[in-house]
Amino acid sequence: MKVGKYQIGRYHAIIKKTYEDGSIAYETSFTDQRDLAESVVALKSCVGMVLGKGGKNPKKLIRVNVIRGADAIREELNRAQKKEE
Repeated sequence: MKVGKYQIGRYHAIIKKTYEDGSIAYETSFTDQRDLAESVVALKSCVGMVLGKGGKNPKKLIRVNVIRGADAIREELNRAQKKEE
Protein backbone atom coordinates (compact mmCIF):
# COMPACT_ATOMS: atom_id res chain seq x y z
CA MET A 1 0.00 0.00 0.00
CA LYS A 2 1.29 3.47 -0.83
CA VAL A 3 0.00 6.70 0.74
CA GLY A 4 1.50 9.75 -0.92
CA LYS A 5 5.27 9.50 -0.45
CA TYR A 6 4.96 6.71 2.15
CA GLN A 7 5.29 3.02 1.29
CA ILE A 8 3.48 0.89 3.88
CA GLY A 9 4.74 -2.62 4.60
CA ARG A 10 2.76 -5.85 4.35
CA TYR A 11 1.52 -5.48 7.93
CA HIS A 12 -0.84 -2.50 8.05
CA ALA A 13 0.45 -0.56 11.04
CA ILE A 14 2.77 2.42 11.41
CA ILE A 15 4.62 4.04 14.27
CA LYS A 16 4.29 7.78 14.77
CA LYS A 17 7.30 9.32 16.53
CA THR A 18 6.84 12.77 18.07
CA TYR A 19 9.83 14.89 19.02
CA GLU A 20 10.22 17.70 21.56
CA ASP A 21 10.48 20.33 18.80
CA GLY A 22 7.02 19.33 17.52
CA SER A 23 8.29 17.43 14.48
CA ILE A 24 6.87 14.03 13.60
CA ALA A 25 8.38 11.05 11.79
CA TYR A 26 6.90 7.70 10.83
CA GLU A 27 8.14 4.11 10.72
CA THR A 28 6.07 2.50 7.98
CA SER A 29 7.50 -0.82 6.87
CA PHE A 30 6.59 -3.88 8.93
CA THR A 31 6.29 -7.46 7.72
CA ASP A 32 4.20 -8.80 10.60
CA GLN A 33 3.03 -8.17 14.15
CA ARG A 34 6.30 -9.40 15.66
CA ASP A 35 8.32 -6.99 13.50
CA LEU A 36 6.09 -4.12 14.66
CA ALA A 37 6.30 -5.17 18.32
CA GLU A 38 10.10 -5.28 18.25
CA SER A 39 10.25 -1.77 16.83
CA VAL A 40 7.72 -0.43 19.36
CA VAL A 41 9.67 -1.88 22.29
CA ALA A 42 12.93 -0.43 20.97
CA LEU A 43 11.45 3.02 20.35
CA LYS A 44 9.59 3.17 23.68
CA SER A 45 12.90 2.49 25.44
CA CYS A 46 14.23 5.64 23.71
CA VAL A 47 11.46 8.00 24.85
CA GLY A 48 13.09 10.89 26.68
CA MET A 49 16.41 10.40 24.88
CA VAL A 50 18.02 12.50 22.18
CA LEU A 51 18.16 10.54 18.92
CA GLY A 52 20.34 11.23 15.92
CA LYS A 53 23.34 12.53 17.86
CA GLY A 54 25.65 11.50 15.01
CA GLY A 55 23.66 13.54 12.49
CA LYS A 56 23.04 17.20 11.83
CA ASN A 57 19.69 17.43 13.62
CA PRO A 58 19.49 15.48 16.91
CA LYS A 59 16.04 15.51 18.53
CA LYS A 60 14.51 14.38 21.80
CA LEU A 61 11.86 11.68 21.34
CA ILE A 62 8.84 12.39 23.55
CA ARG A 63 6.09 10.08 22.29
CA VAL A 64 5.55 6.87 20.31
CA ASN A 65 2.10 5.90 18.99
CA VAL A 66 1.01 2.91 16.91
CA ILE A 67 -1.61 3.46 14.21
CA ARG A 68 -3.25 0.29 12.89
CA GLY A 69 -5.47 -0.42 9.91
CA ALA A 70 -5.39 0.83 6.35
CA ASP A 71 -8.05 3.53 6.81
CA ALA A 72 -6.47 4.99 9.96
CA ILE A 73 -3.04 4.97 8.31
CA ARG A 74 -4.33 6.75 5.20
CA GLU A 75 -6.04 9.38 7.34
CA GLU A 76 -2.92 10.00 9.48
CA LEU A 77 -0.47 10.19 6.58
CA ASN A 78 -2.74 12.35 4.43
CA ARG A 79 -3.13 14.75 7.36
CA ALA A 80 0.66 14.81 7.85
CA GLN A 81 1.29 15.56 4.18
CA LYS A 82 -1.23 18.42 4.20
CA LYS A 83 0.65 19.97 7.15
CA GLU A 84 3.89 19.77 5.16
CA GLU A 85 2.39 21.69 2.23
